[in-house]
Amino acid sequence: MTSRAKIAVIQFPGSNTELETIAAIERNGMTPISHLWNEPASNLELCDGYIIVGGFSYEDRSRSGIIASLDPVINTLKKQALVGKPVLGVCNGAQILVESGMVPGNKGFDTIVGLSENKRVKSGQVVGTGYYNTWCYLKSNKESVSAFIDKSDDGLLLQIPIAHAEGRFVMDKKLQEVVESTNLAVYHYCNQDGEIINDFPVNPNGSIDNIAALGNVAGNVMAIMPHPERTYKGDPVFKSLNNFLNSDDVFSYKALRYESKKITVSPFKKPKKTTELLISMIIADNEAISVEKCIERLGQTNAGIKKYLHLEIEHDGVLDIENIYETDVLFNPSKEFITTNIDKGSGFRFLVREKENIGGRKMKETLHKRFGFNNITNILKGTVWEINSKEKQIKKDIDLILNSHILCNPISQECHEY
Repeated sequence: MTSRAKIAVIQFPGSNTELETIAAIERNGMTPISHLWNEPASNLELCDGYIIVGGFSYEDRSRSGIIASLDPVINTLKKQALVGKPVLGVCNGAQILVESGMVPGNKGFDTIVGLSENKRVKSGQVVGTGYYNTWCYLKSNKESVSAFIDKSDDGLLLQIPIAHAEGRFVMDKKLQEVVESTNLAVYHYCNQDGEIINDFPVNPNGSIDNIAALGNVAGNVMAIMPHPERTYKGDPVFKSLNNFLNSDDVFSYKALRYESKKITVSPFKKPKKTTELLISMIIADNEAISVEKCIERLGQTNAGIKKYLHLEIEHDGVLDIENIYETDVLFNPSKEFITTNIDKGSGFRFLVREKENIGGRKMKETLHKRFGFNNITNILKGTVWEINSKEKQIKKDIDLILNSHILCNPISQECHEY
């Protein structure tokens, strides 16, 4: 390449690290080209590489990165990746690449990995969950084939920041073995001496095998949760990208051939001795509206979407539910209310829950420790999605909606017919 490589900096509604990314690109000898998600895709074809920046695309509605992953601009990136152009996703950009299936790049871009809520584990005990920001150390995998590590690196050590709530890579055991044997983990969390220790604080989010960045088999796509663009200490990632674009290596795209899981929908069975709550919005539910608009883009124009917070409270003896309501732990009474007005005779409803139920456990622990409601033995937290059709002919489109994964990631979540 005789001229400076052009790198598209792709921004969705809610992105917020484009300026740092532009600066990092310029520092490392490339030319940044700002690109909004709704600009003509033909502009992207003129670029040599792509970076999806961090932030909160579409306010992380439904699930972090999922709505952006179904945006038409991602189809353009898939086509460009197939011809060898590099694609980097940082933080929310990483979530988008995982939800789109571009990482780890399975055949047909099937979604086979999840990025779940942080779970900080020390000596086998969960010591924290949710959002976390700090500086951390990363070690490059010298056996990995990637545009984002230099061939001469012998386990490069980086110190860069993280700032996320859902950055924990999760996958099934069989895929974990494939990732390890094919060196798809490009960077691992480590300590300052480069030791990979699967314990907090070295592993800041509980990610499987300390994975901080996951690539594809071809080596031209990478999803990284920490932020190399926020510090000059992350420049080796961008320098490697520039070197990749200026190399004379012949590129051939390869897809991972792994048997992906389809969403399985099981009937919902409410256990005995539980209190079930359905919570709806007083104000407009922008999350449901965003999902509905996204489904329209997928080709189902008649779907109407409603969303309910679903709580299943297991308890011993009598539950003092009225006093529990007053704690505001379960819901916000300023904008939410308990509803029984759900028409069981129309539409389709799906209850989606995180497999590890971190949100429900946090509710239970708060009610125990802060308010003394110790007879609560468990809280299961989920979302009920209700799908209706104006033409009452939506059954044929349910598979399209479910297989888009907009409602449920089959790796990190479970789905029940409600």
